[in-house]
Amino acid sequence: MAKKLLVLVGGVFFIFGLLYLAYLTSIQIWGQSAHEWLTKMWGLIRAELVSNGLLLFLAIAILPGLILPVAPLLGLAGLWGGENGPWLSCFYCVLALFGNLSWTYWLARGPARNLLFKILSRTRFSMPESTPKNITEWALILRLTPGVPFIFTNYALGLLGMAFVPYLSVSLPVLAFTACGYVLAFAGIFGGGWKYLWTGSCIIIVSILLGRFFLNRKGKNAD
Repeated sequence: MAKKLLVLVGGVFFIFGLLYLAYLTSIQIWGQSAHEWLTKMWGLIRAELVSNGLLLFLAIAILPGLILPVAPLLGLAGLWGGENGPWLSCFYCVLALFGNLSWTYWLARGPARNLLFKILSRTRFSMPESTPKNITEWALILRLTPGVPFIFTNYALGLLGMAFVPYLSVSLPVLAFTACGYVLAFAGIFGGGWKYLWTGSCIIIVSILLGRFFLNRKGKNAD
């Protein structure tokens, strides 16, 4: 199971590396003007999303599935929440995450899984034919591990054939808890509500501690 996950992890981080390389290449070719253009475009997108809540939460539901980082979008959700209500922003974020979890899972479980089987059949690597028995444990560990992009886990669990209901049962509470922490923290920063900043910061810290706890526990069990 661990070796199969390493293959998937390597593939996802390879894509991240290509995206970062493309960014560096554009800076090298077009110089400072490319950086200024990207900064300007991000400013325009940020202003549009913050002023239009529907677009913002649709972006959270869709864009991370295209291997784009979700953290900036959660920051914008916090900014939107500072003006429209932090807890309302949290609620919409949870709905957006539910949508993202659903469509990325079924994409991975169907077309992407079939394509990956064909690609790996030409290499020395392979996908498990059946769902690993300890998939739920691995799902919880991946969700709680700091630094693992949540979209990777969406695709990985779908590719590995985890059933949809257990997948949601593990994924949605963890992601909703962590995302609400970021939203509340950013809402507190931008809106000046120190209680939201404090609550959000505590949630983020608890999430990190839980992740380390489960990783350490898994490591001890492996020993």
